[in-house]
Amino acid sequence: MEIKKSIQLTTEPLSHLIEAGESIDFRLDQAVWKDLQTGDLIEFWEDLSGWQTEPADDARKVLVQIKKIYKAPNFLELFEIIESDTEILGSKHSLLEGLRGWWSEKKEVEEGVLAFYVVVIKS
Repeated sequence: MEIKKSIQLTTEPLSHLIEAGESIDFRLDQAVWKDLQTGDLIEFWEDLSGWQTEPADDARKVLVQIKKIYKAPNFLELFEIIESDTEILGSKHSLLEGLRGWWSEKKEVEEGVLAFYVVVIKS
């Protein structure tokens, strides 16, 4: 099993992923994600501060498989696409508020957005 990418994820989303066994991971549509495809294996590692570039020795890791990749020009449109496909999205208002803590609306619109629907293979 080849891991295509190792990606940081803050503690709360990582814990949710491990507990639920599946999740949707939101990102800006940047070049770093262009090589990822449905079926790829990726590893999420626990980013304890929110700004780490490498995992700490005690960081948890989880291996997931990408089941679907969603893309849209902005998060609200992305939510609509995802919501028509799955029920695991949750509160769109809370989700947008959290995402705006990481990325501005300007950045979101400039780059576009994407989301990976992933399922846990091994935690």
